[in-house]
Amino acid sequence: MEAEVADRFKELKQHVADHYASKLDIAILREEIAVQFGQVNLRFAEMDSKMTRLESNIIKWFVATSFALVSVTFAIAR
Repeated sequence: MEAEVADRFKELKQHVADHYASKLDIAILREEIAVQFGQVNLRFAEMDSKMTRLESNIIKWFVATSFALVSVTFAIAR
């Protein structure tokens, strides 16, 4: 009877080892996820920087266009 229990315990232990993650596996996975989130945050920061540059360029273009239109209007009005 004890031999059967010991054999069954060994089978169960092997099954658990084959199908469930260990603490080391979970720690490795957490590290990989943290690296991926870091890369995603970096990409968002790069995208935000590009959007800020684009907004700045658009504002500069609007200001320059406004000055050009005002200059043309005053030149015509003279």
